Amino acid sequence: MNKIKYILACSLLLMGLVSLNSCDKNLDIDISKELEVNYFGSEYRITQGIGGPYAELTNIYGADLSNGTKHGFWLLPGDDITSDGTGNSLETFAGLSGGNGPVVNMWKTYYKVIGRCNFMLEKIEEPAVLAVYKTPGLKDANKAEMLFIRSWCNFKLWDNWRKAPLQIKRITSVEEAILPPSKDFELLDNAIASLEEAAPLAKESWNSLNAGRITRDACYGLLVKLYVTRACYNSKNAADYGKAITAYDKISSDRKSAFAGVKYGESFDYRTENNPESLFEFQASIQPGGQDNAWLDNDFGGDVGQMGTFYHYEDSYWANYSSGIFGPSQKLAAAFNPSDPRMAETFKVSDWGKFGNLQLVKYINGERGNVFDPIWGIGSNNNPRLLRLADVKLCVAEAYLATGNTGEALTQVNDVRDRARNSVTPASMEPAALTSISMAEIMNERFLELAGEDGHRWSDLKRWHAAGYINLATWTAADFGFPAQYDANLFKFDISKNLLYPIPTDELNRNPLMSASGQNPGY
Repeated sequence: MNKIKYILACSLLLMGLVSLNSCDKNLDIDISKELEVNYFGSEYRITQGIGGPYAELTNIYGADLSNGTKHGFWLLPGDDITSDGTGNSLETFAGLSGGNGPVVNMWKTYYKVIGRCNFMLEKIEEPAVLAVYKTPGLKDANKAEMLFIRSWCNFKLWDNWRKAPLQIKRITSVEEAILPPSKDFELLDNAIASLEEAAPLAKESWNSLNAGRITRDACYGLLVKLYVTRACYNSKNAADYGKAITAYDKISSDRKSAFAGVKYGESFDYRTENNPESLFEFQASIQPGGQDNAWLDNDFGGDVGQMGTFYHYEDSYWANYSSGIFGPSQKLAAAFNPSDPRMAETFKVSDWGKFGNLQLVKYINGERGNVFDPIWGIGSNNNPRLLRLADVKLCVAEAYLATGNTGEALTQVNDVRDRARNSVTPASMEPAALTSISMAEIMNERFLELAGEDGHRWSDLKRWHAAGYINLATWTAADFGFPAQYDANLFKFDISKNLLYPIPTDELNRNPLMSASGQNPGY
């Protein structure tokens, strides 16, 4: 287990300290636990604090069996992945409400991560903590890490709910927790501004013991995505497309040149984690004793429940009672050329009688499926990749195309196709290099390249609808990849409301400013 994975596990224990941030000076008692005021006495202790937001991501990608896995939230809406059943509201949109478990828990988890980021952003500016730093550039790098992760969460909040409180400082009182809903592009704008601040501060690279921590390239890569997203929602704004291209140009030439040498399957293999193609991963691990408690989450002040990630939604293992079973849609299967090496890395033919006998295998293909914890077999040591260079290249291809540079757009897409073609030996004939490029071809390339990965497809479809490239209002159940064997009447997508999730009812009940603004339209 590399150093950063160990630090993340330790950080879960540290986060129990952050609530102990005050004491009555009149109480003359011995302190039995370390308090925040005297905890950060070394760079190692600071690093444990920095690991807190990274570690909380476990509650998005881990099993968390007692609360219900959250994978359907970011896997099911869209047309690439479908569920084994007839009533998952995250796929059918029927009955979706502010009390939906994954919707509520995702909202809470994003804000837990943000809270940890804000806590450390405040701490590292305190004179006493500043005096602890001895390593040149480490404080700036730590600030960049926290700004990046907070930006990633704020983007997710904006993309999924649009109006959600913008929390950019540590909450220390009930009054400070009553924040108004964000408006328009406020969350997205803040995410972009924070990344612009973070990028120059971030480290170009970390040593092997700290692999997986945020780098300058990760900041610029996420900036590309966010600028292209904002452009789509802002009448295909040329300035935002230009800024996306500028951010892409700042990604290191070494990383770009190394892209072709990373085989497609290596982007989902524990043996090739944190490779040059990967910009941001959740650093999954299994406790040295081999027994994670997949029924516990990693909440503030609690025990370390798990650090592994959960992939049993792809199979028939008993632990998937918490998630259901997901598989490739027939629409996705039909979109692949059978000679495209990415097809075999995404799903395989199985005799299990589900999804037309196709099974998702992106993170469990072959040897990749042999790193579950040895006692329960639930948590995997294989990192989910959250931001890859292929994703960024296809985003910047959109920016190039929108600004008239078809040559560069074609180059970016062909880079992705060339890498796919050369991911097997001997090289495949497919996907062949394109001789011309259109938006339809870029959209199809993202469909194939990023299938079943975190949040891409639904986010893409929504922004392309906003930009006028597609019209989701005309899409049928079949267009959404809803299985033909299910009753089409179960599918209740409504363009007037389902482009956003409902605000959690708990948030509306507890926050009068959010309550006054009302639920998202249609719910």
